[in-house]
Parts: sequence; C-alpha cells; structure tokens
Amino acid sequence: MVIDGNSAEASGLARVKFERERIRLPIHVVESANHPRLVGKDPIKCGLLVLTPGRFRLVMLSTGSPTTGDLSRILHEIEEAETPGDVLDRTDNNARDGIGARLIPCTISPPSPGWRVNFPQAAKDLIPEKEERSFVFVLVVAGFIEIWFPDTLRRASSAPISELLP
Repeated sequence: MVIDGNSAEASGLARVKFERERIRLPIHVVESANHPRLVGKDPIKCGLLVLTPGRFRLVMLSTGSPTTGDLSRILHEIEEAETPGDVLDRTDNNARDGIGARLIPCTISPPSPGWRVNFPQAAKDLIPEKEERSFVFVLVVAGFIEIWFPDTLRRASSAPISELLP
C-alpha cells in the first residue's frame, strides 16, 4: 500500500476537498463500496444517515423495490414519529423522536469526471462548529460510503488500538 498523504487506496480511505456543497467521491472508494452502487449516468437519490455529528453514511432511498432491514426500521420510526397523537405523546425520548433529522435526502451527481455528493445544508448544519470544513475523509465502512469530518475521525482514532482488538 502506498500512502501519498491524500489517500490510502488499499484501505478505501481518502482525504477529499469539501468544495462549496459538493464532495467528490474518489474512484477507488466508489469501486470498494457495495452501498450505494454507483452506476449509470443519471443522478442517484440517496440519503445521508447521520450516525453521529460529523459522520454520515450514504444510503439508497429510492430503488423501486421495497425497503428492508435497518433502513426499513428507520423509515418506520420516522413514520411513527410523524403520526398525529396527543399533546404528550412521544415526548420522553428526544433521540428517538428526532430520528427524522438523521436521514437527510441528497443527490449523487453522475460521473463528470467523477461522482459527487451534493451535501445538503441541513446536514452541514449538524456538523459541530469546531470541525474543520475545508476537507473531509471518505471511506468505506461495512460496504457503505461514509463521510467523516476531520475532528470526528481524529476522536474515533484517539482510543489506543490495543483497546479495540480482542
């Protein structure tokens, strides 16, 4: 593996410039990912799933087929939170009730020259103010393309590796 200061292609990690509201996805990351599968020449409707402030996972929102698995559960929770109720219904768990804010629609623009995530302002507003915003890290986790802001990745990397391994 050759690391040139900007990418570590074998690991699926890349440091990418945050250009206004767009993040270019490096080809080696796109090729390493299973979700979303980026093919064709049309924009792809996706969602940025806020895993933690400063860490976002790209997920497919419209594929024409029924949603299953964890995404189905998330969409169900969002629907439940939006269901009309009485004045005190669903007031006991802010994290659960605010789940709709954790799935932010976005679009991935087709290659010209490469795929680009159009990063919505709503997602940008959820990034802690202390975060560096001129670049992000793009990596593949569990087959998904993720966008990590620098301080978030720095904090995740601060635990000694010996504590992470069994």
